[in-house]
Amino acid sequence: MIIQPTSLAAQLWAGAAAGTTAAVDSWRVGALLSARVMGQNDIGKLLLEIGGMTVEADAAGTQLPPQFQVRVLTQGPQPQLEVVLGNADERVAMQGLRERLPQQNGYAPLLGVLAALGRRPIARVLPAPLRAALATLEAAINKPADVSSPSGMKEAIAKSGAFLEAHLAERKQEAPASDDFKAALLALRRTLAELPAARPGNNTMPRPTSDTPPPLAQRPLVAQSRAAEMAVTEEDVDGLVGQLRTDTRAALARVEIGQLESQPQAGLWMIEIPLAGVRGYDVLQLRIEEGKAAPGEAEGPWTVGFAIDPPALGAVQGEIQLRVPRVSVRLWAQHGETVGRLENEFVSLRRLLEKSGLILDNFACMHGLPVPTSAYSAVLLEARA
Repeated sequence: MIIQPTSLAAQLWAGAAAGTTAAVDSWRVGALLSARVMGQNDIGKLLLEIGGMTVEADAAGTQLPPQFQVRVLTQGPQPQLEVVLGNADERVAMQGLRERLPQQNGYAPLLGVLAALGRRPIARVLPAPLRAALATLEAAINKPADVSSPSGMKEAIAKSGAFLEAHLAERKQEAPASDDFKAALLALRRTLAELPAARPGNNTMPRPTSDTPPPLAQRPLVAQSRAAEMAVTEEDVDGLVGQLRTDTRAALARVEIGQLESQPQAGLWMIEIPLAGVRGYDVLQLRIEEGKAAPGEAEGPWTVGFAIDPPALGAVQGEIQLRVPRVSVRLWAQHGETVGRLENEFVSLRRLLEKSGLILDNFACMHGLPVPTSAYSAVLLEARA
């Protein structure tokens, strides 16, 4: 697609008269410039911001996304610009984010319902297919002991839902593994869809409010706290089923955002692992990144960021950097007493690493949580535009 700005020459001439040539230089043939749609003027021309300048272009037959890039093909009073929309995979991924971002929420509301059902007799009056689907979901959730070993953590990551489709393609299975978290969510959604709709006036159970930021690669990790404990009775069945429909859809959207944001070709994975804690469930959020190897190195460095918020410790975030054989660990804890507990494990951590042939270069544990550098990433803003 080619567009021709009609008001560019005047701006460039004004810049030249003022003694500035930066704009002229940036519009050289072959240059790639960022662009966004600002609207239309009163005579029907498209208003664009390209390379930091506001220009007009003929809008006839032109359909453009809110943000895009252009490549300069020709110069002159009316230069020709080629619109660069990215490859098909990028467009599909961006569309997937646009659809799922408004739906997503943290796992806490759904896991809070699951925890409440496990402690109250209301579960006995739920339809049998729903009880079975909830039991399957519960069985797909790891215990903290499961992720305390390398092999256990590897298995937990594998069945977190992020790799469900890849595993199905590799094994050529017709049905997903029952212990995969996303597979269990999909089964629960199918079961809920088959249940009759709530009777008018019966879906009155108050919903806990939650607005957990999505797991985007370009934004900091945010520890997910548990939802407030729910008090449900047998009269709340319709409301409970309605809440499960909403929370299951939100959890599935969140899993799929993590899948869309993971970039295996670039060595980046966004993973979330629900864990069965004491009287409730917690969520371990991971960002795993593989760096490029330097000349003479067999493999590049690895960086693992994590966040979790169990009631016994409060919110804890960390970053582990590995450049074999050296390891650096930085931790942040919400509560001061948690800092002391983590620092007391320093000697044990060093010994465990030494047994694996690794050297602990640096260990730091700080009181307070890291301050995000930005509230929203460019990807989030573009996807919500």
